[in-house]
Amino acid sequence: MNIRTIVAFAAAAAATQRAGGPRPAPQAATARGPSTRGLSNPKTLTAVQLLEPTRPGLAPHVRFEWDQVPDARAYLLYGRWANAESWTIQSREFRVTPRAATRWETTRVVFDVALPPGSHSWNLVALVGAGETGNFDAPTPLSFELR
Repeated sequence: MNIRTIVAFAAAAAATQRAGGPRPAPQAATARGPSTRGLSNPKTLTAVQLLEPTRPGLAPHVRFEWDQVPDARAYLLYGRWANAESWTIQSREFRVTPRAATRWETTRVVFDVALPPGSHSWNLVALVGAGETGNFDAPTPLSFELR
């Protein structure tokens, strides 16, 4: 590795830290081709832990909620997390459609899912049109701790 490569790598790492951490492209992004700038994503993404009675050992349930994007046919919700015991990075993605969503309304989308405890970082991209293109360059981010 030459010095130019190291400097470029260090500059990219510093830019990533300033931007709030790494934002890996999900597998579905590469399957759909390059991101399309100019398409919008939801302005906000929230998550709350549902405090419903569960049996010991079951993963907590989380409710994600966001504003509906006009003409969105689906959403890609993708995240990474690590837990305190192993610090192994886990990842998962969900394709949220009107059928998969807990609620799909004209102004809001709600999606409930069981997730393991840990430090979570999630991104959301609206998929628009028959080709389901999305702006993966500017996803709607959310980070939280789940206990």
